Amino acid sequence: MKSFEFLCLYCIDAFRGERTISAVYHLLKGKKSSQTIQDGNLFSVAFLFGLLPDISRKVLGATVTKMEEENLVTPNKNNYYILTQKGKAVFSNARGKYSFSQNLNGWLYKSKATLFWKRYSLLVQTLSNIQKGRTDYIPVQYEEKVQSFVKRLILKSGTSKKLLIKQLYEESYSLLEKANGNQAYIFVAQLSGYRHAGLTIPQLSKKLSMDETWVIIEFQTILHFILQEVEKCPDLFPLLNSLCMDIINRPNLTSTTQKSLYFLEKGYNLDEIATIRNLKISTIEDHIVELALQVNNFSLTPYVTKEKEVLIQQAIHALKTNQLKRIKDYVAEADISYFQIRLVLTKMGDMHDSRKAIER
Repeated sequence: MKSFEFLCLYCIDAFRGERTISAVYHLLKGKKSSQTIQDGNLFSVAFLFGLLPDISRKVLGATVTKMEEENLVTPNKNNYYILTQKGKAVFSNARGKYSFSQNLNGWLYKSKATLFWKRYSLLVQTLSNIQKGRTDYIPVQYEEKVQSFVKRLILKSGTSKKLLIKQLYEESYSLLEKANGNQAYIFVAQLSGYRHAGLTIPQLSKKLSMDETWVIIEFQTILHFILQEVEKCPDLFPLLNSLCMDIINRPNLTSTTQKSLYFLEKGYNLDEIATIRNLKISTIEDHIVELALQVNNFSLTPYVTKEKEVLIQQAIHALKTNQLKRIKDYVAEADISYFQIRLVLTKMGDMHDSRKAIER
């Protein structure tokens, strides 16, 4: 079984017959919609968020169709896919080959890791060529903002290029030696320098006899590991910290939710924010759900009474589901909205131990 098929089975199993294949597509692609963000939390799959930004809906559909033909998955009564008994056995065996690292955290680090890599790879290439006295190389990163950042970093370093190279090597080595061997190699092998071109994902796939999807996942894992380590101990990695400090400190909220938060903090209510921003009230509610998920100690009190919160929690536990309509029907007599149910679900997360997605 290839890793992409395993990834599909993992997501289908995690969604427990409560989400469509489109939910898998949006999760892996990294769609920053309120539904995808909440699904990541509700079904314990946020770590997979955005790992395959180039995923093709057509390829995903063909893969699921193939797995259905092989009797690995089947639609349930709601026409959502679930694993068959054969699928569960195949999936269980595949977990021996494919194992997600605890360092992998797509929701928290995906966009941050991409920018970090652009800066890091360009810094390595630039210093490598400077060391050889060359300025006529073709940069591996073309974005003006990335090039300007690296240029400023070098000029403001306050040290010689030779010492800067030594510092970058030592900080990088101390991190990579603690990482998985394949992951460290995948990271280093993609770097370009003086008269040297880094390997591509397809080249690494062939060289390591590892399919491309898993190479991508291993690469993301090492990037997330580096960011986590630098975030934990910035003083140990001053140069790497200067490469990513502004990235790490960025809020993970979508830009539109940040705008709504601004008005919320000014004391405006949801209707007023919707009017000011010329948005539907349901859109502002999406922003509140995202805030409940992302902001520590975010209070639900302005939106859900304690009594209603308890009723919703009881319904969720009784039904063992995250499906809004089933929960809404269960509490029909209590005048509870879908918005209130979503908020409580967000705070509860994936609470049904017996139904949790298989551990990484």
